[in-house]
Amino acid sequence: MHIVKTGLTLAALFALAACASPEEQAARAAAQLQADQAECQHIGFNPGTEAFSNCLLKLREIRAQEENTQELRRANTPSPWWGPYPGYYPYPYPYRRW
Repeated sequence: MHIVKTGLTLAALFALAACASPEEQAARAAAQLQADQAECQHIGFNPGTEAFSNCLLKLREIRAQEENTQELRRANTPSPWWGPYPGYYPYPYPYRRW
């Protein structure tokens, strides 16, 4: 019973550690914007121009598409913990005829 309580406590701590405060999210977004601006300047776009804004927008679109692709891969990957899902078996059902 002590092991179960310890496991649940650790799971709760890990779940809380995964949460980010609004300040942390804002800081992460500001850092990402700064990195995008540096990338667009490195490519050769001048800040304050329409082309620079389009570059920032394109970088955001690329990042969103990458995140979407990762989520789709995660959703289509079967869980290793519960075995194959019902209806998905790479091998025939082991059954006996009586």
